[in-house]
Amino acid sequence: MFKWFPVLAGALGLLWFWVGPDAGTTERDFGGRPTPVNTAIVNEEIFADRLSAAGTLEAWESVDIRSSVSQIVTELKFEDGDTVSQGDILAVLKQDAEQARLAELSASLADAKREVKRLQNLAEKNQVAQTELDRATTRVEVLVYQLEEVQARLRDRTIIAPFSGQLGLREVSPGALITQGTRITTLDDLSRMRLKFSVPATELSVLSVGQSVVARSAAFDREFKGLIRAVDSRVDPVTRSVQVRAELPNDSGLLKPGLLMNTRVEANPRRTLLIPEQSLESRASSHYVWRLNSAGQAEKVQVEIGSRSPGVIEILSGLQAGDEIVTDGVGSLRASPADVKVGG
Repeated sequence: MFKWFPVLAGALGLLWFWVGPDAGTTERDFGGRPTPVNTAIVNEEIFADRLSAAGTLEAWESVDIRSSVSQIVTELKFEDGDTVSQGDILAVLKQDAEQARLAELSASLADAKREVKRLQNLAEKNQVAQTELDRATTRVEVLVYQLEEVQARLRDRTIIAPFSGQLGLREVSPGALITQGTRITTLDDLSRMRLKFSVPATELSVLSVGQSVVARSAAFDREFKGLIRAVDSRVDPVTRSVQVRAELPNDSGLLKPGLLMNTRVEANPRRTLLIPEQSLESRASSHYVWRLNSAGQAEKVQVEIGSRSPGVIEILSGLQAGDEIVTDGVGSLRASPADVKVGG
């Protein structure tokens, strides 16, 4: 006989489930008492579509300072981390032979010019053939070209800063024999930074040159603001993303190339209705909130939502500014309208 007790208990439980009180009533949940909830007033606020991405900082201008010839370093005119201006001399390579050749050609050119002047005076008196004057003039031109060649070799052995910026670490010493392509140091223009990041191609419609960006790094407890300067003309066919480049001012000098930046792009700023994220109840593609009526009861109303941001949701229709909605306790509400106790 006792073996039928579990079967009988199961049958009675099933019967109670089908014919018992409605599971959606607040009386079943709270024994006839109002459901305790917290509420908030719906307000219009400034809101913008937000697009988040991870970006990497690059110097506005960056170059490795290298030698274009193989020669001995005779002089280094900088220290680690120096700030230099465009045209400042950074290093001098051995150039004794070039300096001697420069002096020789300069003397020869001066002599050749004097000879041309002498022949011109004689040619005016028809005391010398024109061909002789022409040969002297050609010699001057050849010497000028040879002089320019030596000056170019001297420039190759005098390494200057191509733009203003901050030098990196010195990688050679005076007296070292360096070969073509040897890196002497690095130079970065850190007065402003390039922030490079990728966004899905589906978000192209919200991107435009001149938009504001906000970037934050784990290295600093602050935000850095800048502007989008360029959007790549091509979409990566593998990742289906597009490269975006923004400019960040760096007057404080805190930002360094290579830093990882959490980037946020804000587009289409507008005044709109916002509600807390926990207020929304969704079923498939339908969305609802519980709004207090004039009797103090919570009514379930359908709303149309727009964009989302961490913690808040944009409401396009279904609510008005000044409406009071349930924020905490939504999961306990079933039948509409429901008796509620605000702040309970």
